[in-house]
Amino acid sequence: MKRLIFITTIAVIVLSSCASFIHMQDVNSVSDFSILINKGRIDTLVKLSRVPFLLDQEIIVLPKDIGTFWTNIVHAGFKITKPELEQGETVNKNSYLEFYNSMEVKTFFKKYVEKGARIIRLKTGTGKSILLIIELKLFGRYIRGFKGPY
Repeated sequence: MKRLIFITTIAVIVLSSCASFIHMQDVNSVSDFSILINKGRIDTLVKLSRVPFLLDQEIIVLPKDIGTFWTNIVHAGFKITKPELEQGETVNKNSYLEFYNSMEVKTFFKKYVEKGARIIRLKTGTGKSILLIIELKLFGRYIRGFKGPY
């Protein structure tokens, strides 16, 4: 049994380092997020969101406020048409600039965004883009930030 767990762990590590596997994770993040928004799955969006949460250039620290955000955009009729992965990259020291050039946002990235997190840029059918900060865990993905559409 221990040997099986060891082999499985090694396989996961090898696969997760493969560029095509990472690209597929990014594509799945775009697809899954778009489905949740379009179907109005507010409860799931809230469960997948981590606090503190970066919304454009604002930092949300209360889970209740994240719930309010997702509720408001879903109830306002926000939809993502023709979602497509535009770009996905691992967070680096300058990733904060994608959201806003301020000390507050830079500190947010440094303090709260985990190593290995991804910045996902998804393009919509309207030609506008949405940015997501996605943290990948062994058993799922979590949303740490949202910006858009812009």
